Amino acid sequence: MKKPDLTPGEMTKARKNFYFFNLFNVVSFSLLSGNIITLYALKLGAGNFLVGILSSFIFLGTLFILIGRLLVPKLGMVKLMGRFWIIRYLMMIPLLAAPLLSLIGLQAAIPIILTASVFGFQVARGIAITSYNPIIGSLSSEKTRGSFLARVRVIEHVVILVMGIGMAFLLGGSAPLYIYSFFFLSGILTGIIGARFILQLPEPRQNPESLTEKLLKSLVKSLKEKTLRKFTINNFLITMLTAMVTPFLIVYMKTVYSQPDSSIVFFTVFGSLGAIIMALISGFLIDKLGAKPLYFTFTGVLTLILLPVAFSPVLTKPLSIWVFSALIFFFQNMGKFGIINSGQVYFLAAIKVEERLNLGIIYLLTRGLAGGIGSLLGGVILVWLQIVFDNRMIDVFRVYFGSVALFFIIALFMVNKMESLGAYSIRHTMSIIFSPRDLRAIGLLNRLDKAKTLRQEKDTIRAMAESGSGLTTEEILTRLKSPRFTIRAEALNALYQLPMDKHAVQALISEVKNHAFTTAYIAADILGVKEIKQGTIVLRKQLRSRDYFLGGKCMVALAKLDDRESIPRIEKIVAKTSNSRLIIHGASAMEIYRSISSIPLLLTKLEKKTSPFLRDEIILSIAGILSMAEWFYPIYTSFLEKSSEGIPLLIDSINKRRVKDTIRRELNDLAQNILTGERQLFEKSARSLLESLPAEKKYISAVITGALENERLKPLDRLYFLVGAVIIRLYTA
Repeated sequence: MKKPDLTPGEMTKARKNFYFFNLFNVVSFSLLSGNIITLYALKLGAGNFLVGILSSFIFLGTLFILIGRLLVPKLGMVKLMGRFWIIRYLMMIPLLAAPLLSLIGLQAAIPIILTASVFGFQVARGIAITSYNPIIGSLSSEKTRGSFLARVRVIEHVVILVMGIGMAFLLGGSAPLYIYSFFFLSGILTGIIGARFILQLPEPRQNPESLTEKLLKSLVKSLKEKTLRKFTINNFLITMLTAMVTPFLIVYMKTVYSQPDSSIVFFTVFGSLGAIIMALISGFLIDKLGAKPLYFTFTGVLTLILLPVAFSPVLTKPLSIWVFSALIFFFQNMGKFGIINSGQVYFLAAIKVEERLNLGIIYLLTRGLAGGIGSLLGGVILVWLQIVFDNRMIDVFRVYFGSVALFFIIALFMVNKMESLGAYSIRHTMSIIFSPRDLRAIGLLNRLDKAKTLRQEKDTIRAMAESGSGLTTEEILTRLKSPRFTIRAEALNALYQLPMDKHAVQALISEVKNHAFTTAYIAADILGVKEIKQGTIVLRKQLRSRDYFLGGKCMVALAKLDDRESIPRIEKIVAKTSNSRLIIHGASAMEIYRSISSIPLLLTKLEKKTSPFLRDEIILSIAGILSMAEWFYPIYTSFLEKSSEGIPLLIDSINKRRVKDTIRRELNDLAQNILTGERQLFEKSARSLLESLPAEKKYISAVITGALENERLKPLDRLYFLVGAVIIRLYTA
């Protein structure tokens, strides 16, 4: 088992600081980056090419992670990220001079300052994020990483949503430059405050070799690994295609549907809602289903949402434009951030702890390079398409987004071929997502992870069993290792209702083999109930266990498996034992086998003075062996409650069937003589009727006759009632 970077207590404290950092950082990001910069550039008269360049800086700035890698040994990961995060916001200070430059007639200088500030902002970020993957990796375990990152995304996009609404009201239809300056100043201050929380994080524990290993060597090593190579190629392509979509959706909405800045910001609010839904879905599913199927799903969402954009329907009513635009941004953000979240979980699962620094840098570099290429390529292609289509923008965007959608479809096929890393298949995941039963099971799995008390754990395991979903089986099996007997027993009881896989079968066999006197008997029973043939050998071995509970369950389980080779072993145990539990279970096993040859053995267990309940079990088992248990049980029960009521029920059974009058009279006499005490008269009638049986039923005659000839059994009214019932049933069935 891998040792975690931090202890659980350290993780909890560090995560709180990271959540605070994330909160302030997202406020700052909303005010300084992304859509607000694009709107600011468009307000200054920038075209698609400048928008593409500004958008590419966030990716090109990632290349400066190489400088960060050189600084890590000197500064450490936390100080490196914290200090350059502060520098990041200081780089945006020149933008505050924009209104002044506009007043003094230096309007042309504003785009230059904008470009330089955004570039410096992203360069500092690129250096700082060198530490991001090691820090993120150290703040969660493999089992909880998906839900942790999803929680981070929820915080991010809830804040973005609130900020988007507020900014939309402040921008209005056409905001002056000083409003943007107010946003920038607020963003700088909140960003610096947030960076202080980064500096309070503990330094991730790293293998010293990871600090000295050359980055190129790590790259070559990673490309040799099939899993990481496939993911890197796919992630590069998808990131590039995403970068060709995201910044130009704003241009698309403004150009094709003539939407003002305030409306665009409101659309981004819907985008934030999509990202929040994504985070909730990921937090709920990813740790249980795995990263690959969700990576595929969110890529599929982004692909599908490009189709209506590619068609660009003609919309004239403001409400229809709003609904269309809101849905596009909603699902686009859901897909985009879902890809980022599931991709990062997949990446961290695919690498070792000591590889987080170097391979984390490579991961961010490939994303940055792909994003930069995508943004620049998108701008160039749009300019070229404007020339080709003579500025018919609706045709330009139809061809552009349609082409990107085709490449996304290719990417989906490539994602499908990635290694699963223990995740469910994509097809299985789709069936789970649309299954209320399986979704409830996942909810119970998440609840089990959070269980703090023994009662909560037991109640959740019980609910998981009731769900009947195979998704819970693996987690149930882990509870078989619990130090508490009641939890292990509850887990085994849950397996009665859950589907079996090879892991569950092996766990049950191991339980029978190694846990006598505790829970082995439950596992043995399940092997029989589920008819698991692989358990035959271990069940045979445990027949003679000193644990009578286990030995008895093994008898019945082998009978349910129809292991007829075990009949002599079971008979031998029953013959020698005086243990009531073993006798009862042995009789039940013989009943399941329908072993008529075992009836004489069972009759010998009636010879000695035994408890009434044991006699009843044996008699009922004999009735079961003779295939008359369902009919005999209610009649026998009435007989035990009041003997005078059992005889009329037998007579009713005779009268309900068509039999010869002579036989009917003999059967009635037989029934009447059961309790008269005249054993000889009863036996005479019984032998006469047995001799008159059809040839195909003669095989029972010897067994019944043997019972009548046993002097030790004559005092047993119960037995004679059984004999009478057997003969009557043979004639009337």
